[in-house]
Formats: sequence, structure tokens, C-alpha cells
Amino acid sequence: MTAEAGSQPPRDREVRITRTIGGPPDVVFNAFVDGDQVAKWWAPEGFDVPADSVEIDARVGGRIHFTMVDSQTGAEYPVRFEIVELSEPELLVFSSPAMPEVGILEPTRTRVLLEPDGDGTLVTVTQGPHTEELAPSAEAGWQGSLAKLEALVGS
Repeated sequence: MTAEAGSQPPRDREVRITRTIGGPPDVVFNAFVDGDQVAKWWAPEGFDVPADSVEIDARVGGRIHFTMVDSQTGAEYPVRFEIVELSEPELLVFSSPAMPEVGILEPTRTRVLLEPDGDGTLVTVTQGPHTEELAPSAEAGWQGSLAKLEALVGS
């Protein structure tokens, strides 16, 4: 049976966030792969990452795992990335499994590109696919996390 045009659900899409972070690419890269630093920044406002939840094996085939905790409700959201590409200090690519319990219906891919930008680093995060409904939350989450990263490593 062939689906008719218009009967398919809306196409999933990627979010793309670009932000200049004070500090050189090696410092910013390290903040993505150092557990103590990840616990301080990698969650949007209103969420915390307990340091004891962070597990990092920074190599291709390795992982970045942690738990985001909603500071108001205590709800926990596991973050599970497998590192599929790594070129220090300019590129990290992660994959993560579908998590239907939080609205992530398909495996996602996250690409973090770090490029020198004057005295800082231009960080470009591309992640998806996301449903049309989830994309704004994913974008807001990355914006909040990158603001925390800037506060942590910015000059």
C-alpha cells in the first residue's frame, strides 16, 4: 500500500545553535569531555547534573552519560551519548538512542563543531532529528546549556 501525499506525519528536523564562547577551542573541547565540567554546565536552566551521574569515556566508541535533574520536581532525565566521531579539539559527534518516554521517537545524532573565532571559539551544535513539537525544547535546552558553558569557560 502506498501512502498518499500529505498523509505522512511532518518531517522530523534538526536544531542548529551557533554561539561564540570565550576561550580557545581546546578549553571548550575539554569542557565537553571532562566530567567535573560537564556536571557544571550541560543542562538547561532549572536543571542540575549530579557529578556522580557523569560517566565519560572520551574516544570513538566511548560514551558520555549523565543524568539531568529538574530542580523543581526532582524528575530525572538520562542523557546517553555514544561518541561516533572525535577530532580534538574541533569536532565531537554523538549518537543517542530513541527515548520515547521523553518524546524522542528516533535515535538522534549530535554534531559539535568548534572553530577558532578571535580569542574565543565558535560552537555550532546540530542535533536531530526532532519532531516539530520537540525541536523548540531541544533548541532552548542547548541555548541554556551553552550559556552555562560560556559562564564556565568564557573569559
